[in-house]
Amino acid sequence: MNHLHFRLLLILAFCLSTLYGWTQSTNNGLPAKDTLSAPQSKTHVHSPKKAAWMSAVLPGLGQGYNHKYWKIPIVYTGFAGAGVGIYFLNKNFTYYRDEYRYRLNGETDKLKSELSSWANENVDEMRSYYLRYLEITSIALVLWYAVNIIDAVVDAHLFYFDVSDDLSFAIKPCISTNYTFGTYQLFNGIALTLKF
Repeated sequence: MNHLHFRLLLILAFCLSTLYGWTQSTNNGLPAKDTLSAPQSKTHVHSPKKAAWMSAVLPGLGQGYNHKYWKIPIVYTGFAGAGVGIYFLNKNFTYYRDEYRYRLNGETDKLKSELSSWANENVDEMRSYYLRYLEITSIALVLWYAVNIIDAVVDAHLFYFDVSDDLSFAIKPCISTNYTFGTYQLFNGIALTLKF
């Protein structure tokens, strides 16, 4: 196992352990139960833990569970972009890596004719260049996988959050009265109204 695979496994293990901690620290997004209140009937509860595991098993499935279907193409576009990048970078890395190995091992029959004018240092520099960006893109792929899971957890937590059209803010002129010592006084002003 090379160092790239080890790094990816380490990042994936960290993301999954963090995810497990997040899902364990929540109570399915609901407030703590009141032990003194009467038992409630069992109803379907939208679970952040379930959304997390669904997205971990199949990316985008948690977004579907949260009824955020428009996010599924975004999730797969990110994976497709990273996959194409990894394919391209790996192809070029392998090309220069093999050339460099052939030169070091003296396998002149396997050398590529288009690189015959290149010095060994230049070939090694290109090999290192593509390896570096291959690692970065692979890490980005793992992070995108983690973002897919985190997004599903956050949406599941906010599933019951009210974002209705009744939310409004208004500024209106107002006239108020004040009764002091047997007389009425009128006041002009501005009222700020916040409606939930």
